[in-house]
Amino acid sequence: MLDVYNNKRREPRVKIHTRVIVAGCDANGDDFRAETTTVDVSPHGASVCLEQNLVRGSVVEFATQGYAFRTRAVVRAIDHDRESGSHLVGLEYLDDAVNPVVIWGSGQNDRQSRVG
Repeated sequence: MLDVYNNKRREPRVKIHTRVIVAGCDANGDDFRAETTTVDVSPHGASVCLEQNLVRGSVVEFATQGYAFRTRAVVRAIDHDRESGSHLVGLEYLDDAVNPVVIWGSGQNDRQSRVG
């Protein structure tokens, strides 16, 4: 699958496959709730594979299943994989949420310190 936003990332990513639930409205306006796994995570976002087609800029609910973390997230990037039919979706957490699964280095939790 082509990773089109590799150069656009503003924060370091860690390849971690964590079970999550993503819920919201798809591109057709239909409600969905999907159990999936993360492709990678950063202090303020994650990438997930979804069967649903979403709209860039839409807001979804994001919740982990292995540890307590829940937030709203905005869809920042979408890459359609023609081979599998799934969508690689880049999410940015809202509500000043910071994913606690990885101990981030000094300064990584400050949104204003990000470049980009």
